[in-house]
Amino acid sequence: MKKQIILLFFIFIFSISLFSQENYTDNNKDISFIMSENWQCMKYDKLKYKLVVGERVANFTQNIVINSEEFEGSMEEYIAYSIENLKIYLPDIKIKKNELFENDSNIPAWKLICENDYQVEKLRQYYYFFKNDNTFFVCVASVLQSSSEEIEVLFDESMKTFSFMKKEEKSDK
Repeated sequence: MKKQIILLFFIFIFSISLFSQENYTDNNKDISFIMSENWQCMKYDKLKYKLVVGERVANFTQNIVINSEEFEGSMEEYIAYSIENLKIYLPDIKIKKNELFENDSNIPAWKLICENDYQVEKLRQYYYFFKNDNTFFVCVASVLQSSSEEIEVLFDESMKTFSFMKKEEKSDK
């Protein structure tokens, strides 16, 4: 009986945390994921997808930028292509992690963690790559390098819920 009460308590706590999170759905209703508490979407005309913003720390607003790109190749080829481009545009970039990323939808996915200097800020960026046929979706979460590395857990939990919406879901929304 004591185990059942403890189990019910954890289910209750987990369900509260789920309700405090907001679901992200893009303008085209192609993708969806659960954002962390206190993060919100902003429409930004220069971006194809909504910008996700978090808390402001030392003159920098933590954010997630999403982009998609057509690419005829494997996940490994796209990651190599992306790293090559990152090194061109950010010559001082340091790749801290380069690994397969498991998610709740079993979508082919990959994660890079990089550190670089952007203008006057030292950033840590978490790149999450998701493949859907010949389209790659890239979610880039940016924080200051001085931010706690525990934020990786927050980003991972959010990106684990990343999914592609089915045609029926698109028409319902």
